Amino acid sequence: MNVLGKVLLALLPDDLESVIKFAVLFILIPVVFLTFTFAGPITAVEKIPLVSYEQIQMYISIAKKVSESTKNPYSEGIEIDWRQLIAIDAVRFRQDFSKANPQEVEELANLFLEKVGEVKVKEGNEVKVYPIYRLRTLDEVLDILHFSREEKEKVKEFLSIDFSALLDYAVPENWSTAEKNLKWPVPGVYKITSPFGPRIDPVYGVERFHSGVDIGAPAGTPVTAALDGEVVYAGWNDGYGLVVFIWHSNNLETRYAHLSSITVKQRQVVGAGDVIGYVGSTGKSTGPHLHFEVRVGGRAVNPLDFFK
Repeated sequence: MNVLGKVLLALLPDDLESVIKFAVLFILIPVVFLTFTFAGPITAVEKIPLVSYEQIQMYISIAKKVSESTKNPYSEGIEIDWRQLIAIDAVRFRQDFSKANPQEVEELANLFLEKVGEVKVKEGNEVKVYPIYRLRTLDEVLDILHFSREEKEKVKEFLSIDFSALLDYAVPENWSTAEKNLKWPVPGVYKITSPFGPRIDPVYGVERFHSGVDIGAPAGTPVTAALDGEVVYAGWNDGYGLVVFIWHSNNLETRYAHLSSITVKQRQVVGAGDVIGYVGSTGKSTGPHLHFEVRVGGRAVNPLDFFK
C-alpha cells in the first residue's frame, strides 16, 4: 500500500490547477460514467403500485366490508380508504401482490379501527352492545406496522398517484391483464380509450385504421418496455410525437407514442419492465394517453392478442 501511495503521489502534478484537472480527468469523469452505466433504467416498481384490476376489486370490497361492520344504530361508521391499503401492501410486499390474500387485507383494514367506546342497550331480555370506533390515521397504522421513515415516505409517494384511472376498465369482454408474451406497458392502468382496427379519427373526423391501442393514463405515468429488446429509435416522429421504437427477437417490434418525455436513447438495450418514458400528449393527440403498437414483420397486429 505504501509503494502504491508513493507511485500515485509521484504522478500528481505540482501546481494546484493541474491537480484539479487531474482529479476531474481521472476521478470524477470515471465515477460519473460508471454511475450512468451500471445504475440501470428506472423501474416502474419505484413509481406506481403494480396491482391488477382484479386485485384492486378485492381491496375495494374488503374496505367496504370492514367499513360496513362499524355501522350501527348509534354510529354512522368508519370509512376505510382502499387506496391506503394498496399503497401499504405495495411497500410491505415489495410490489409482489401475489402475497396479498383476503384475510391479510382484512386484518390490515381492521388496523384502521380503534374502539373508543360502546353503547349498551336493553332489548327485551337481552342487552346488546354497539361498539363505537374512530379512524386511525395513516401514520398511526404505519407505526403499528413498524414501518421505517423511508417506507412511510414510499407509501405516501404511491398515494400521490391518481388511482381513478385504475377504476375505468374498458377492455374487450373476457380479456384480462394476465401476461402471455408481453408485459403491460402502463403497469396498473388498463383504461383502453381506443381499440385496434378501423375507427373514426379523433382529430380529422374520418375513418382510418388504428394500428395500436390507446391506453388512457394521467400525464407523467411511467411507460415500461413490454419485452427485452434494443431501442432502434427514440425521439420525435410526426404524428407519433415523442416515440420509442423497440426491436425484439422473432421479428417483433413495439412502439410507444405521444410520450411527454423519453428516458432511453437509440441502440440502448432495455429489459421488460424498464421505464422508457412517461405518458404525454405530444404529436397528433387529443389528451394524455399511450399509443401502444405491436408489429410482427413490420405489420401491425392487435396488442391485446399478446395478453390473455
